[in-house]
Amino acid sequence: MLINYATLFGLIAVAIVLFPGFLVVDRWWRERIYELSGKVILITGGSRGLGLVMARQLAETGARVAICARDEAELERARTELEQRGGDIFALTCDVTEQTQVEQLVQQTRDHFGAIDILINNAGTDIVGPLENLTMQDYDDLMKLHFWAPLYTTYAVLPEMQARKAGRIVNISSVGGKMASPHMVGYCASKFALVGLSEGMRTELAKDGIAVTTVCPGLIHTGVVDHAIMKGQNRKEYAWFSIGDSLPFLSASAEKVSRATIAGLRRGAAEVIVPFPTWLSVKFYGLFPELSTNLFGLFNQLLPKPGGMGEKRAFGKDSHSALAPSWLTYLSDRAAERNNERPVTEPKGTTDVKQVGAVEENLTQRSASKKPEKQLEADRVQGLEPAIVEDEQSAFPFINVSQAPPEVQTCLSDIQDTLGIPWKPANWRAYAMYPTVMQLFWQRLKPATQAESFLEDAIAITEQVYRDTYDWYQPGYQIDVDEAQRRHIQRELGAFSFGNPQLLIQQIALSKVLAGEIVGQDGKTEIRRGPHAYRHPEIQFIGEQSAQEVSTELQRVYQDLKQTLGVPFVNSDYQALAHWSDFFIAAWEDIKRWRDRPEFELLKQAIIQRAEEAASRLRPAVVIGEQEVRDLLENPEDFEQIQQKVQLFNDVLPELIIQNALFHQGLTVDQSALSEPS
Repeated sequence: MLINYATLFGLIAVAIVLFPGFLVVDRWWRERIYELSGKVILITGGSRGLGLVMARQLAETGARVAICARDEAELERARTELEQRGGDIFALTCDVTEQTQVEQLVQQTRDHFGAIDILINNAGTDIVGPLENLTMQDYDDLMKLHFWAPLYTTYAVLPEMQARKAGRIVNISSVGGKMASPHMVGYCASKFALVGLSEGMRTELAKDGIAVTTVCPGLIHTGVVDHAIMKGQNRKEYAWFSIGDSLPFLSASAEKVSRATIAGLRRGAAEVIVPFPTWLSVKFYGLFPELSTNLFGLFNQLLPKPGGMGEKRAFGKDSHSALAPSWLTYLSDRAAERNNERPVTEPKGTTDVKQVGAVEENLTQRSASKKPEKQLEADRVQGLEPAIVEDEQSAFPFINVSQAPPEVQTCLSDIQDTLGIPWKPANWRAYAMYPTVMQLFWQRLKPATQAESFLEDAIAITEQVYRDTYDWYQPGYQIDVDEAQRRHIQRELGAFSFGNPQLLIQQIALSKVLAGEIVGQDGKTEIRRGPHAYRHPEIQFIGEQSAQEVSTELQRVYQDLKQTLGVPFVNSDYQALAHWSDFFIAAWEDIKRWRDRPEFELLKQAIIQRAEEAASRLRPAVVIGEQEVRDLLENPEDFEQIQQKVQLFNDVLPELIIQNALFHQGLTVDQSALSEPS
């Protein structure tokens, strides 16, 4: 048989030349024939960062998008933004590491939108630190979030997808799932597990018409670094991690990674690795694993040594230093503002799956229904109904003091008189939703708060804050208040500066005893002497409903306060200052800019540390058993809600203590030295 080798070689050469073109055309075609409009897409971890960016881009295609996260306030901000952009959004609180909640999440999404067409497993976190400082709990937490959570969600959506012979699943892993990096061993181990799960599922589910895509992005400046967990020398760990996340050319924006992910989803790609330097690194690692790991070993010599905090955890936001944040982290810092990464709050496990933004039943009825039947009957006999006030948008309940039962009013007045403060504190009004629990808390804390040492510790915190803020805060606004108004504002600020450190020490003590600790030391107690420094007639407040009547600008600032501080209510401090709205609004806008300063975060941590030390010295010791509290509650879930309320005020009080000092400084600064506000 005569073979024309010249012709054969020519055909082979033409095929080689045309093959890349065929690949490009095939890729282009597959991305366009898969229509996203009308598809139901579930994104875990969709409230911020990459998940939020993907939700934005998918909503723009006409897809119906369900997002979930643990933090309800964060989720609500994301939902509001996405709906304002015209998206069809369904937002649910869910802890994806809990299989029961995942099944509820999928069922509620299905009930709302219909069958789920696309699942994107995006929820994740980082734990950064040397091997010696990692614990078994760290590994377990990462495996639950990066391996078990995607497994739960996948198994929850699979039956319907298999029945329809159609579906797409996208697993957001990481370059850390392809090549192991030092000081991220637990993270990499869990992401390697996800890659194996994802690739294995692709091979088995292809027969059912289900395409599984594994996404392994490299460094992304999403702004997530403040949410990452640091261990060991946390400030140094945060510095290299956050700077690496912001490196131009080597890192990519969340928008770029999202576009690449969605393109891979549409064509049913097996794998997406972005940006190009990351793709190149992964291929090099695959070809030369020994050389690559040896190079990583050299890099490890440059990283912080074990020590510092040891096995304790700190958020990135609590690990700032002179190096980071700085101009070196500009890309990440800018992305944090854009992608709902701030404020950073302590993540809490949600106890149920519920829609965010839905119109709920009347709160008074819900609260009343939790009371024991005997108590409800007694209330009806006495003509008492639950006296509750709330912000309609946040549904955060407080007792209305003027309409509260006599025993609640007596307890709140005793707290006010003992602490020497001219207002009923918001935290205690929140605990008053459970009157017997509030009375137990106060009964145990009161002897400690009457001690002279308690007052001394609180004053020491105040002095430290005032001293330190004067070192770095420079007000950038002008005010126009007369001398009488200035004195009045200063007096009210003084009351809050006097009271908030006392409340913080109480809060920390409560959080510790609810966790099973015995706080303080038994011994002699020196009772406070002398008059209370700031005892004067009740401070007048402008509540959230009243703010709507005052002005739309004040209402906007109230909403901004809640969003910025990450709390579902406006605290008494701000409701008092709102009487001088021109000063209050200008000062708040200025202070908000300064909250991102490293000095602010460092001072906040110093306050917490000092308050924790004060709580450990309380005399007499404070003991409250968990079972003791649970026995007072009709609904067992209320214990977790009380814990969350305690932690919420733990988080916000240090902010208020600093900001009261900054407001005070704005009043005392030489206004003539300021330029006109821009």
